[in-house]
Amino acid sequence: MEVWGNMRGKYIDDALQNGRSLCIGGDGRCDTPGHSAKFGSYSVMDLDNGTMIDIQLVQSNEVKSSCHMEKEGLARSVAYLQGQGINIYKIVTDRHVQIIKWVRENMTDTQHCVDVWHVAKGLQKKMLALSKEKECGILQDWIKSVTNHLYWTAASTPDGNGDLMMDKWTSVGNHIQNIHEGHGTFFPRCEHDDLTRQERRKRWLKPGTKPLEKLITLLNSRQMKKDIPKLSTIQQTSELEGYHSVVNQFAPKMHGFSYNGMMCRLVLAAMHYNENGGRHAAVTKQGNPCYKITYPKFKKGSYTVRQVKTEPTFSKYRYKMFYMHVH
Repeated sequence: MEVWGNMRGKYIDDALQNGRSLCIGGDGRCDTPGHSAKFGSYSVMDLDNGTMIDIQLVQSNEVKSSCHMEKEGLARSVAYLQGQGINIYKIVTDRHVQIIKWVRENMTDTQHCVDVWHVAKGLQKKMLALSKEKECGILQDWIKSVTNHLYWTAASTPDGNGDLMMDKWTSVGNHIQNIHEGHGTFFPRCEHDDLTRQERRKRWLKPGTKPLEKLITLLNSRQMKKDIPKLSTIQQTSELEGYHSVVNQFAPKMHGFSYNGMMCRLVLAAMHYNENGGRHAAVTKQGNPCYKITYPKFKKGSYTVRQVKTEPTFSKYRYKMFYMHVH
C-alpha cells in the first residue's frame, strides 16, 4: 500500500504542478458473479494518458444494498480527487442510472459522457433478440452495420455536438431503407458514395414491414435519445475494461478474499497495469510488427487481429508481492 500511495501521490503532484484538468473514466466491479456481491470496487482512470489514479473498495454492509456500491465508490473517488485540489472537467462512465443521477446532482461543473461501447453492447443484445422473432431474421445481417454506425456517430463528431450526433444516428433509419437524403437539419444526407450492386451485400428493409417497424422503434427509443447526445466522442473506457481483465488475474471472481486481501490485489493490479499498460509493440528480427489472431467469445466465432506487445515487467512491486505471499 505504501508503494501505491507514493505512486498516486506523485501523479497528483505532477497534475497540480502542470495545472492539468482531468478527464476521468470510472467503472465498478463486483467481487463475485450475480447480485449478491460482498465487495464492490470502483476504479478511476485518467483517460488522457491511461493511468489508474484511484481505487475504492466498498463492502455491501456499508450501503443500503450491493447495487449501491458502485455509486458509493464513485462518490469516494471524486471526494478524494477534489480534496487533493484536482479539477475534473469530464467524466466518462457507463449508463448506470444511479451514477448518471449522482453526477448530475453533485458534479454540476463537470461534463458527463456515456461510453460508446456500453451503449453498443446493449444495442447489439436488443437487435439480436429482435432478429430471433418471427419474420425478423433479416435484422441479423444489419446488427454489425448499425453498431458500426453508432461508433461512427460519436467518432465523427469530435466537438460533441448533441444535435448533430442525434441527426447522424437517426439517419440510419433511412439508410436501411435505401434512402440517403433528407435525414435532418444538421445531417441532411449520407456521406458515403453511391453504393454499387457489389457493395450492397444486405437486403434493404421495406417500408411497412415488421422488421423495419421493430428496428425503427428500437433506434428511436427513449433510452437511445437520452444516450446519443451524451456519447463520449474521443475518450473511451476501453482501457479501463482492460484493467478489469488484469484484476481478474489477481482476484478471480470464483474465489473469496478478505477485505484487506481484496484491496491488496486491486492495488497490485493497478500498479501492474500502470507499469505495463503502455508497452511497445513486439517486432520480428527484421523489425516488422507482430500480430496474432484471437477469437473473442463475444464475437461468436469471428476473429480479431491484434498487435502483439512486448513482455510485461514487474519491477515496481515484485518485492511487495513476495512479502504478501510469505506473510
